Amino acid sequence: MPEQLIMSHKTNISTLFTLTGQMFDGYRKLVELNLAAARAAGAESLKLCEEILSSTTPEELLTRHAGRLQPEAEQVRSYASQFCDILRDTQSKWMQAAQAQYDAKNQYHSKS
Repeated sequence: MPEQLIMSHKTNISTLFTLTGQMFDGYRKLVELNLAAARAAGAESLKLCEEILSSTTPEELLTRHAGRLQPEAEQVRSYASQFCDILRDTQSKWMQAAQAQYDAKNQYHSKS
């Protein structure tokens, strides 16, 4: 009985560290995604300012602005897709760890 209790505690601690590691890995990926998005937004802002200052007529400004709408929409879609991929991957890893913990608990209870 004490051996089973010790094994159960070891499994709990291992699961805790696994989940914590996965959480930090997911957080790191989100931070990297946001930093990349911020860098891209900064570069795009600079380019936009240069275009605004180089436009000589309102029509030219509107034409340039209209040409930027599709690429910006694609960037938003790409960001959202990557964001969801990170969340989905992290959730999947958590569910696998939870299932392993559940299976270990059932194995412990079936032996007692």
